[in-house]
Amino acid sequence: MRSMLLLIAVLIVSALGVIYAKYRSRMVFTEIQKLEQALEAYDVELGQLQLEQNTWAEHSRIERLARTRLGMSLPARESIIYIKTKH
Repeated sequence: MRSMLLLIAVLIVSALGVIYAKYRSRMVFTEIQKLEQALEAYDVELGQLQLEQNTWAEHSRIERLARTRLGMSLPARESIIYIKTKH
């Protein structure tokens, strides 16, 4: 009789352990899904920021701003001095 009660107690504890493990597994899976969605959103934002950076750094845009805002212009060809470097 005593061994039967012990086996029932072990069975109940084991069943509760399985239930808890299944619950934790679902919670962890849900958290992983949330983190993957956040990662995808960050990837999209990174792509947008890189595109924006490329737009701001375009040579034609920089040259136009240098001419209009800063009043800069290319020097005359004869006033350009080239420097050769040894590699």
